Amino acid sequence: MADKILMNKNSLAALKTELKEYNTALPVFEMKEQQLKEAVQAIEHGIERLKKTIEHTNEETRKWVAVMAEDTIDLSDIAKIKSIITEKREIAGVTIQIFSNMAFEATEIDFFATPLWVDAAMEVVREQKINRTLLEIEEENIALLREELAEARRMKNALKEVFIPDTIENIRKIEIYLGDVERLAIGCAKLVKKKKQYKTEVL
Repeated sequence: MADKILMNKNSLAALKTELKEYNTALPVFEMKEQQLKEAVQAIEHGIERLKKTIEHTNEETRKWVAVMAEDTIDLSDIAKIKSIITEKREIAGVTIQIFSNMAFEATEIDFFATPLWVDAAMEVVREQKINRTLLEIEEENIALLREELAEARRMKNALKEVFIPDTIENIRKIEIYLGDVERLAIGCAKLVKKKKQYKTEVL
């Protein structure tokens, strides 16, 4: 809003229209802020659970490290990601990715010629890759949501603390000014009328 305002009826009408728009926009941004806040909190909890799951699996599989270090089979070759399938979802105007599925490249394993732990280890490796991919997706999602949340909060605060109060104050100033002008005009008109009456009476 400009610092200097025109003290006339057109400005008053324009400011009243702006105030109406601001009052309409405020609850929209308040609702958006609440939706984004809830979404961020939900994803934060999900990220925390994923990190704990990944760490727990790491702890459980540390006992395999010595065995898996043997030059028998490369687990990275039997758990290669072929594709990651995600779906789009919109939250308060923000498009995020939702993990749907992960496909791994087909691998033929001769379980008669490989150690017994390979099958279980392969499942764990795949599970870890899925969880890490989920974590990456959710961290990207939360970054987008936090950015939008900050913007919604800025807009809400600007409307609440700046635009609406300033507009109300400017409306008040113009109304006072126009009221003073009107009273002055009425006073002048009465004075002119009295002078005319006086002249008429004297003549």
